[in-house]
Amino acid sequence: MKNCRLFSFLMLFIPLCSFSQSTNSDLTRKYNIGEVYRYRMTTNVIHNDKWQSTIVAVCELKVMAGSDKIPYEEVKWISKKVITAKDTTEYPEEIKNTSPYRISLHPNGRLDLPPIQVAGMTGEITDFNTFYVAISPRLGIGQLHKQFDSFTKPENVKGNFANGKDILKGEDCLEASSILQRITKEEAIIQSDFMPPATQCLQYFTAEMTKPVAGETINNFQMVRASANNKVNLFYGKEKFNINSTISLKDGKLRSALMNNTLFLQLKLNCNSDYTDCQHTMPFTIDRKIRLELIP
Repeated sequence: MKNCRLFSFLMLFIPLCSFSQSTNSDLTRKYNIGEVYRYRMTTNVIHNDKWQSTIVAVCELKVMAGSDKIPYEEVKWISKKVITAKDTTEYPEEIKNTSPYRISLHPNGRLDLPPIQVAGMTGEITDFNTFYVAISPRLGIGQLHKQFDSFTKPENVKGNFANGKDILKGEDCLEASSILQRITKEEAIIQSDFMPPATQCLQYFTAEMTKPVAGETINNFQMVRASANNKVNLFYGKEKFNINSTISLKDGKLRSALMNNTLFLQLKLNCNSDYTDCQHTMPFTIDRKIRLELIP
């Protein structure tokens, strides 16, 4: 704003001065070996329009480099608490038993999910990874230079979030795109959208899943969770989410992000292992709002 001449008859042009655009901005991550920082991730969970819990987890990242000279961030989870209507619970054992792992936003780096050692950390690990995927080279971060530049990934993004414990099977498939919504001298805001694709891209667990749960949109989410007495619960339907990420222009570091994740599902309870003889079938919605913040 200090570079703008604020004549009253030009007030309509203030936003253009405030959010000056650069045609040469580079949003790719520039690592500083040895740097250490922390993120706090706060997740609000709503099932069928009823608040269930708020989960607050903190991780610490340290920038390192391998023998191949490719920099990466070592992720170490250091705390987790779950707030419900009944109580607030800390999970020190889950944190203790979750080993540090590596992720990297370098063009030659990797963003693989680590093996899930503790079932209770599945959400934290997968969600944090998703925040990084949204600003990664694979989602075209290197092609976003000025306001309203956009990128759509040619191939669908297929995820597998089974953990071998309580989530026996878990898959989703989404069309991913990003747009540079705003850019200033210090930061950029990117909106990433993950939507159901136009055509089927999952091998459905049962034939009935070919019928859309939400309107005409194809089902792009399916999950099997363990239940009591060797039974399983089957979830399937439509998943969509978007992420708004704020990135530092200085080094490409993620300053903050907000994810809105909605699932419109069909839930089949206490089924046999082949998904037959289910006790009950009901609609089930999940809404999650997840805020990621860089903290001191």
